[in-house]
Amino acid sequence: MKLVPVDSNDDSPTFTKVTEDALENVLNNSEVGILAIHDENGENIQYMNHIRRHYNYWRKYTFGELTAFYKADVEDNNKGHIYVQGLADEGKLEYIYVLWLKELDEDADDNNDDDDPDEEDIKIPAWMVPHIKELIMKNELAFMLNRPSDDSNNATLASVKPHGPQDDEE
Repeated sequence: MKLVPVDSNDDSPTFTKVTEDALENVLNNSEVGILAIHDENGENIQYMNHIRRHYNYWRKYTFGELTAFYKADVEDNNKGHIYVQGLADEGKLEYIYVLWLKELDEDADDNNDDDDPDEEDIKIPAWMVPHIKELIMKNELAFMLNRPSDDSNNATLASVKPHGPQDDEE
């Protein structure tokens, strides 16, 4: 997203920029819907709420680091902008990457399964079937036969499988 400079009302040397385009349908239109913000090189920009950012000015060592916060538009309840502040880039940052959670559209058709592949849609070539069958018999079935049995609570029929050693202890 492209950033544009914002005029600051105070005398601090901190650069403030805002996204040119508004973010739409942010989850709950609040700061919790923003997951991560990265600069042009993929480096993280510390994301915090606007109140915490205000108090970050008076920190001794990290006051000038790039930080970002989300602010919802007053006119449109579904839109908002990301503000980036700091001294570290000397005002040269032009683009950021924003990862955010979107609200689901209530009018969207949830029963539309055209894009989801079903089991019937998956085609297995005939020449692979014997090999897959052999692997299942060798790996999966052998694993199931080696599992311990639970005969003390009549989980299996005695005529099919004899009782285990735990039944002799009773």
